[in-house]
Amino acid sequence: MSDMTKTLWGQFMTAFQDQIKIEGVPQMLTGPTPWNWGGKNPPMGSLPYQQVQFLNIVPASPQVDPNTYGMKQGFGDQYRMFLNCLMADGGEEGQALQQKISDASHNLFQIQSSVNVAYQNFKQQTSSSESFDDWLANEGLASASQLNQAKSQLKEANSNYTEYLQKLQGPIKDATKRYDDNLVTVMGQDGNPVKDQSAFQISETPWDYVNRITGNNFGGSATAGSAKTFSLDSSTKQWSDSTVYGETELGGLFDFFGFEAGGEYKKVSTEHFSSQYDISFAFEDVSIVTVTPGNWFNPAMPANYLNGPFMPGRSGFKNGDDAYYFGKGGNLARIVSQMIVGYRPTITINAGSEFAQQVTETIRGEGGFFIGPFEFGGAGGSDSDKGTVKVDGETITCTSSSNWGTVIGLGTNWVVNPR
Repeated sequence: MSDMTKTLWGQFMTAFQDQIKIEGVPQMLTGPTPWNWGGKNPPMGSLPYQQVQFLNIVPASPQVDPNTYGMKQGFGDQYRMFLNCLMADGGEEGQALQQKISDASHNLFQIQSSVNVAYQNFKQQTSSSESFDDWLANEGLASASQLNQAKSQLKEANSNYTEYLQKLQGPIKDATKRYDDNLVTVMGQDGNPVKDQSAFQISETPWDYVNRITGNNFGGSATAGSAKTFSLDSSTKQWSDSTVYGETELGGLFDFFGFEAGGEYKKVSTEHFSSQYDISFAFEDVSIVTVTPGNWFNPAMPANYLNGPFMPGRSGFKNGDDAYYFGKGGNLARIVSQMIVGYRPTITINAGSEFAQQVTETIRGEGGFFIGPFEFGGAGGSDSDKGTVKVDGETITCTSSSNWGTVIGLGTNWVVNPR
């Protein structure tokens, strides 16, 4: 990643945070996230799988693990592991079962890490834009088998421990039962139910959001929305928050500019980016959506058991080589509390004639042009949903005509305040 790419991401986060005040700390996204979960007809009595997959994460520094791009999957799983690793009675049988869970979890983590590396290598070597799930179903079939086996081993270890835990009394037993009893079934992208998901709830659905800001005129302008603009230029400072991540670089982020056509991703280099530049962002609406974990999560448990007692090799806060849960880098360090969504952004870039010419040559015909967490249609303007990209002299103007919102970023908070 070039220094300019890091600079632009850092400046974007500064401009975003200055103009759009949120609770907690912003977590930027590194790829377009259309907010159309469930479409016009959300599944009755269920949640869209995209909602569960997107929000059930532990926000993390991209520099800590570049393969996660700033977020680790499975907040619910990590919370369940936290409950598992509390020593309810110190019995040898319980500790032995917990160790099997720990071993299975460690094995799954190692396999997931190697699979992530294999997938990133595949994308770099082939320049493919194939999704992770599609890759697992095709070129990564052997990796998928390893993952499934490791997941089955962890599931079996958890099941054995659950049976044991049913014999115990007290808050740990109650919290574990609460977790298991409140997992939900969601509708998968293939239309089939996916069971036992630790879901997060949102205060407004994508369909309700669009209807609210357009006055029930789906596809129309946000006549009832709250317009918002912000901008950055070559003098804008780069965002950092060492109190949260302790990192000064955004090492895991994607390129700030990119192009996709025919299933292939191409980088738009910033080599010819002018040293004097400005980028403006204008939205027909920007709204903040509240995010809350389902009833499977009991916030009193981390607060009351931040010091355990834990099984050997685990701790509440960083302690030697122990796996730990709270504070910087902890497995349960932070939780998503808000989504920031926007409607029909228009982005204007002035970065010199050479960069404008490069963009013109790159986006000829149809395709998607990426700017930070946004995607726009090709220069021909044929993609009516994603919008258009037009170049006039040194000015690049990207205009969205999507009927849905897009997720701009997330707001996150500590699960337990660090010490």
